[in-house]
Formats: sequence, C-alpha cells, structure tokens
Amino acid sequence: MEYFSDLQEILKLVNNNDPIDSFAYHRVRQEEIINNIYFPPEQHSIFRIDLRGSRLQKLISNSIIKDDLTRVVWFRKNNHELIEMRTSELDGVHDTDILYCYGSPQESKIDVDTFIELITHLRSAEGCPWDRKQTHQSLRTNLIEETYEVLEAIDQNDYNHLREELGDLLLQIVLHAQIAAENGKFEIGHVIHDIYQKLLNRHPHVFANSDVHNIDAVLTNWEKIKENERNNTPQDTEKSMLGSIPKQLPALSIAQKYQERASRVGFDWEDIAPVFQKVFEEIQEVQEAQGASEIEGELGDLLFAVVNLVRWSGFDAETALRLTNNKFQKRFQYIEKKVSDNGQSLSDLTLSEMDAFWDEAKIKLT
Repeated sequence: MEYFSDLQEILKLVNNNDPIDSFAYHRVRQEEIINNIYFPPEQHSIFRIDLRGSRLQKLISNSIIKDDLTRVVWFRKNNHELIEMRTSELDGVHDTDILYCYGSPQESKIDVDTFIELITHLRSAEGCPWDRKQTHQSLRTNLIEETYEVLEAIDQNDYNHLREELGDLLLQIVLHAQIAAENGKFEIGHVIHDIYQKLLNRHPHVFANSDVHNIDAVLTNWEKIKENERNNTPQDTEKSMLGSIPKQLPALSIAQKYQERASRVGFDWEDIAPVFQKVFEEIQEVQEAQGASEIEGELGDLLFAVVNLVRWSGFDAETALRLTNNKFQKRFQYIEKKVSDNGQSLSDLTLSEMDAFWDEAKIKLT
C-alpha cells in the first residue's frame, strides 16, 4: 500500500506533471491528514481523479466515487484550495486541471448471501458446536431479547447501537431460517419471497389500480385484504381478525392491536369524549369492586380503557409505558446517587426527604 508522507510529496507529483491517466486509491495515515491536510483527525482516503469525462462517469456509476457532496482539494500549479462539490460535477472540470478528492473511506459491506453462507457454515459439521446445537425453541429467548434491545436503541435514538442490534436480530432470523432449511421446511429465500408477495398484494394502491387517498383508507383496505386472505386459508386455520395477533406479545400491545383491528371495521367510538368517560367509569368500578377476583378484573378493564385512550391520543401504549419506566429509573437512580454521596442509605431517609430529591431530579433530568 502506497502512502503519501506529506503534502509536499503530493505537490511534487503535480509539479512533475505525473501522468493522470489512471485512477489510484491511497490511504493516508491519521497523523498525516491532521498535520498536512484540511480534515478531522481520522483516517481518510485520497482519490486521485482522472478528469476525462468517460472515465469519471464510470467511476461514479460503479460507486467507487459516490455522487455526494464531498470535500475536494484542488491543485493548480503550486496552489491548492479546499472546495465542496458533488462528484457528478467533476466531469464539467477542464481536463487539464488536477485535483485530489478526500473523503472518509467507505466501510466494507457484506451482502446477505455471504452472511447466509457464514451461518450455514457455523451450523455445519465443521462449524461451531453451540450454533449447531440450537433449535427454534432454544433460540426463543434470544429472539425476544434481541427484539427488545432493538427497541431500546430506537428509544435512545442511538444509531450506532441500533446498527449493532439490528445485526443481532438479523442473526436470529437467519438462524431460524437455516434450522428450517436443514429440516426440509423452507429456506430464507422462501421467507423473502413470501413477504415480497405479501407486500405486493397488500399495496394495490401502489402496484395495482386500487384508489386510496390517505392513511386511514390504506389501513381499511389493508384489513379487507387480510380478511380475504383469512377466508382463503384452510378450515383448521384461525380466521378471526384477532386470531393472528401473537399471544406472546406484551399485554399492552395485544390490547392496543385488538382495539386497532376492531376500529378498522367500525367497532369504535366516534370521538374521544366517551373514551375519557370510559376510563372514569372503570376507575369507579375498581373503587366499588369487592373481593380479590373482582378487583383484579376491574383493574384489567381499567388498563384496557387506558390503552384505548392512549390509542385515541395517537400513541403506542407499550412505548409510552416503557418511556415512563425509563424516566422513573433515571429519577430513582438520581435519588440513590444523592443519598450515597451524602454517606447515607435509602432506609435512612423519610418519604418527604426522598420526595425532595425526586422533585430535584424532575428539574435536573429532562
């Protein structure tokens, strides 16, 4: 791998009229960029550009250089300047000019087929004993955990974490497909085929002649299509519009999905006022309930009514509660830290003292 030691070496190439009839790719060390060029302290790539239009277009079309706004160091004789331009604009530059285009090196990417081959190998006799031992049942917990870790990354708005967790979730999906393939049931290609066809069938407003104009109409049409699909399934298959909702989902999510599907066929209030009233009624019924069984049932009805209020307000009940859980955790941990910093334990404080720290946490933690 060839390296430019400093800017003078680059200028020497230019001043010596070094031929520019080929595309050369060079990695520049971190300290060289910091000391000699215009860019942040991280590894970058130098692209030495052949400015003849046909070659430049080939480079862009092959994604060696992407058509993005990029920083370019432009050399003319002994002068150089930093400019910003789109790479597609380079073909308009006079072919006697010389420039070097600097940008972060593109990360290597792996296609799905290569990843599937890796999982297949891990499950083979030459692979890993742990991967080979796994079954659909043994991976259930992993699938649930990885799904919730994806949700956590989304809640934190952390794209680096989200990227990692989506990879972990993808691993679970491919593992399940590979296990099914080994048992002669289906392959990952069948999985992709089925979801591909489902999306085509359920978007006639995009791929056919169905005429819908807003999201509500799309959802109503979607439910009609799903109903037709259920009616065309074998007799021993669940045909209720609620039957396909997994019972393993969190209870709040199941409640909201039941309400959403019922609403799509018109089983819903006309406005939010009776939704509020229903919550108040359920609170009163909890207060009037007698015995553990009746109280538990009324509390369930109250929760169901609150979920409906959340739905009518345009939010997701599971997400709303998870965000409140996170808020409670942060505020309580604030209390714990303040008490620890004072050389005390929580048991040393009165409720009013803890409330004072809680109010402080509400102000300081947003």
